[in-house]
Amino acid sequence: MVKVVELFYTGGCFRFIFRQKAIPFMMVVASLCLGIQPLTAQSETEQLTDSVRERQLQETVIVHHRPGTFFSTLNPLKTETITQTGLKKMACCNLSESFENSASATVGFTDAVTGAKQIQLLGLSGIYTQILTENIPALRGLAATYGLSYIPASWLEAIQLSKGASSVINGYESIAGQMNLEWKKPNNSEPLFINLYADNDRHYEANLTSALQLTPQLWTGLLLSGMTGTEIHDENRDNFLDMPQVEYVNAYNRWFYLDDEKGVQSRTGIRFLYEDRKAGQDSLCHIKHGIPLEDVILWESFITNKNVTIDNKTGIAVGDKEGQSIGVINSYTHHEQRSSFGLKTFNGIQDSYYLNLLFTSFVNNTNHRYTVGASLVYDSYDTEFSDPTQTPLTPVNRREIVPGIYGEYTWTSPFNLMVVAGLRTDYNSRYGWLITPRVNVKYGVKEWITVRASAGRGFRSSNVLAENTGLMASSRRFDLSGINDLAMEEAWNFGGNILFTVPVWESHQASVSLEYFHTHFRNQTVVDTERDRYSVYFYNRNGGNANVWQADLSVALFRGLDLFAAFRYNNNRVIYSDGRRTIATDKPLFSTYRGLINLSYATRLRRWVFDATAQFNGPARLPGLNGYDSEKIYSPAFPVYFAQITRNSKRFDIYLGAENIAGYTQQEPIRGWALPFNREFDASMVWGPLSGIRIYAGLRLRIGKLY
Repeated sequence: MVKVVELFYTGGCFRFIFRQKAIPFMMVVASLCLGIQPLTAQSETEQLTDSVRERQLQETVIVHHRPGTFFSTLNPLKTETITQTGLKKMACCNLSESFENSASATVGFTDAVTGAKQIQLLGLSGIYTQILTENIPALRGLAATYGLSYIPASWLEAIQLSKGASSVINGYESIAGQMNLEWKKPNNSEPLFINLYADNDRHYEANLTSALQLTPQLWTGLLLSGMTGTEIHDENRDNFLDMPQVEYVNAYNRWFYLDDEKGVQSRTGIRFLYEDRKAGQDSLCHIKHGIPLEDVILWESFITNKNVTIDNKTGIAVGDKEGQSIGVINSYTHHEQRSSFGLKTFNGIQDSYYLNLLFTSFVNNTNHRYTVGASLVYDSYDTEFSDPTQTPLTPVNRREIVPGIYGEYTWTSPFNLMVVAGLRTDYNSRYGWLITPRVNVKYGVKEWITVRASAGRGFRSSNVLAENTGLMASSRRFDLSGINDLAMEEAWNFGGNILFTVPVWESHQASVSLEYFHTHFRNQTVVDTERDRYSVYFYNRNGGNANVWQADLSVALFRGLDLFAAFRYNNNRVIYSDGRRTIATDKPLFSTYRGLINLSYATRLRRWVFDATAQFNGPARLPGLNGYDSEKIYSPAFPVYFAQITRNSKRFDIYLGAENIAGYTQQEPIRGWALPFNREFDASMVWGPLSGIRIYAGLRLRIGKLY
């Protein structure tokens, strides 16, 4: 006879411990991974405590595999979780390549030269999505432009993408949603994991994660990543590199301490990054195409990024109540960027500090939980921009000190209703008082129907130069008049979602999700490239909005075969003004719709895994070249196809795949490429793929005890 003797939660999974009565010393641990995002420091304390308890057992682990992408029915926020299974469906060398199977998020190039990528969520640029690493704000300021490529996917345990109004605990900067990245934990990962990657473009990458237990209470982990890609590629023969030459190293050392008896856990990490990228024209391209180099001045781009980040999270159980704790979060970031784009230069230094103190407890019973706390954010930016043909060296410096307090209350009723209401008040040293209310509601209408609704306000300080370096890959003149007087961005977000879990046949179920989100800007920083085709203007306007409708379907067709399909429609409006008139129009370079189909088949025990993905990208309005009255011109709709085959074993996996199988590319992504120092030159109008088919192969190797 078998009975359950313990149930606990750790690392995004429920662990069921069974004891066999006939064999008293035998225990079995079964895991059901739900990908629930921990919302408080106390929940993380419980996870880490349970992790140690799990290690003390003589156990056999039975893992219930979840799909690569799924939607939680327990979280009050509309949350899409991309698991390690999902991250392995493609090469996914870094975060910017981890959303090809997601219909919610889209990643595109900022320009056709530097290779920088930007995420889009709810029809808005990635700057409106707050990115967190284990609930610590990350990739802010200078790191935002190239930061997606600084997060190796092999370092991640999961990605949780929540849309709309989110928790006030992490600050006021979330407008479109939050993306939380869960690193691999040194107390619950392989002693050594290596991922090697190479492709037909001679792009090579190596990622390593390691873990070591030093004492019963102390673990450490080292995460390393290195990449080199210096091959010359110019398939469209425009004398510009199709992709930049990049070399970078990334190292992250993590320390984890847990005293189970005292109820104390602490995570500390220090990360170093150095990156060099060269883009633009190259003399070898001219030689290859038979163009003499005499008297030729090359348009080149050189970008160097250096980053040091130190963070700590400490949770302490206090009082007699189970689940009551104090949490302390500290994070410091120093980032340096030096960059040139032809004749333009942009250099900057950023120093940022984040502090969050929070107390979590409950009233009477766990159905009434609350979190209160105080936070402090310090940002210092010293930047300078120059364009010798038009603009002299212009320093753009900013200091912000933002203390704040907040409270969040969670009510879980016995009638399948959950309400999370939060309010925070911050004082920004530049912009004054900021009030941020947010509410999320989840209601289980039936066992198979879950309804969610959310509403909330968000704010954001603009870093217009750092966030628009893609426009520097052009001959446009930057109008910086009034750039230091821009007001803080403010927006309201409202949305809802209904999730159906429908039985189809035998034990199989289909999940159908329908959603709508509306974002309205009370004040928006507008990047105007259409008033004058040779200039770019920055100013504030109110009234911009974005509307997004999306439908998702996830179903296991039969054992081993999973289908995920989605369709999203965007309606994003921007308000332009030249001081004499105001124009409302579709935001340029945002596709009107996106469709996605992913098929994944795994043989027994997942020895072989086959994945195929088809994307259908809708047309995007191109920026008008003749002022606000320009005729609306749209890019064509286009498909992109992906496929991968993986052979898994206990110690190593081998994978072979292809991206952009049909080889579709945007024609002449660089306008005026023949005369790059002419005023017609513009590499910022990117709406499609920049390179053709990419064939890649890789190896994943696990050494040591496997958990």
